[in-house]
Amino acid sequence: MTDTYMTDVARFELAPDDGFYPQILPERGHLPETLYGLGQEDSLRPGIAIIGARNATSYGKRIAKLVATWAADLGLTVYSGGARGCDQAAHQGALDACGTTVAVMGCGADIVYPSRAGSLLSQIAQSGCVLSEYSWGAPPMKYRFRDRNRLIAALSDVVVVVEARLPSGTLSTVHHALEMGVPVAAVPGSILCLESAAPNRLISEGAFPICCREDLALACNLSATRPNLTSLYKDHEQASLSFDVAPESNADKIFASVQSMPALPDEIADDLKISLGEVLEVLGNFEVQGQVLRHIDGRYSPCNGSDCS
Repeated sequence: MTDTYMTDVARFELAPDDGFYPQILPERGHLPETLYGLGQEDSLRPGIAIIGARNATSYGKRIAKLVATWAADLGLTVYSGGARGCDQAAHQGALDACGTTVAVMGCGADIVYPSRAGSLLSQIAQSGCVLSEYSWGAPPMKYRFRDRNRLIAALSDVVVVVEARLPSGTLSTVHHALEMGVPVAAVPGSILCLESAAPNRLISEGAFPICCREDLALACNLSATRPNLTSLYKDHEQASLSFDVAPESNADKIFASVQSMPALPDEIADDLKISLGEVLEVLGNFEVQGQVLRHIDGRYSPCNGSDCS
C-alpha cells in the first residue's frame, strides 16, 4: 500500500538546463529528462552514497548512521534509497548530525515507500529532498529500483557499501558506479556474518576500506585510479535483485544480531523491536545448544570452538 504525502512541502521539477540540475549527471551518461523532488533543490550537492542490506544487522545500521555522521561533518550530502535497514539508518544519521540527505526513490517522489517511511521522508524533505526521475504518483516497480540505483551512483562522488549478502540488489548500485568510474568503498565486517560478505569481498578486490572518519575523507579525494572489481560482477545480470525479502524468524534475527557484534539482550530487543523476554528465551536456547556464548558483562556472541566447550 502506498500513499502520497507532504502536501505542504515545496515541489520542484528540474530539467537539464536548470541551475540546480546536477551537472555531474550528463558527465556520467545518465541524463533524466526531468528530476522531480520534494524539498530543497539546492541539496543536490556533491556527496556520497551510503547503501546496504534491507535486512541489516544491528552493526550495519549503527555503522550506516556513523558513516552518515562523518559525511555530514565533512559537508557532504548523503544519498541513499530510502529503503529499510542501512538506507534509512544512513538518512537518519545525516539528519541527527544536522546534515543534508537525499532519498532517491524507485517511484514518484510524492509516494510513501516503504509504507512506514512517511515520517522519515517528511524529515528528509525539510532539510534535503526526496528525489525521483519518475513523475508524480508513479508507483514502485522493480525496474524503477534498478534505475533508482543508477541515479544514486551517478549523483555520488563515492559509493559506500555497509552491508550486503552475495548476491544482493545492493550490488546493482556498485555495478553502475563502476561503469561510471565512481569510486567504491566498503565497511569491513565479521567473516561470520553473511551481511558482511559483499563489503568484505569488495575490499579484497580493491574497494577502499572505511574504518574511520579519516578513511572517508581520503576516499572522497581518490585519484582517477579506480578499483578493479570486475570479477565480482561476472554473474551480476543473473543475480536476483529481489526487493521482497522472505521474512526471517525472530530467532534468526536475534542470532544475526550477535553474529555481527557482541550484544546485550536489551540492546537486541530495542533494535529489533522484540520483547526482552523473547530475546532472553531465544538466547537461552542458543546457549544450551552451544551456539552462543554469554560473556561476563552479559553480552552474547557466537560460539567459536573451544570458547563454548
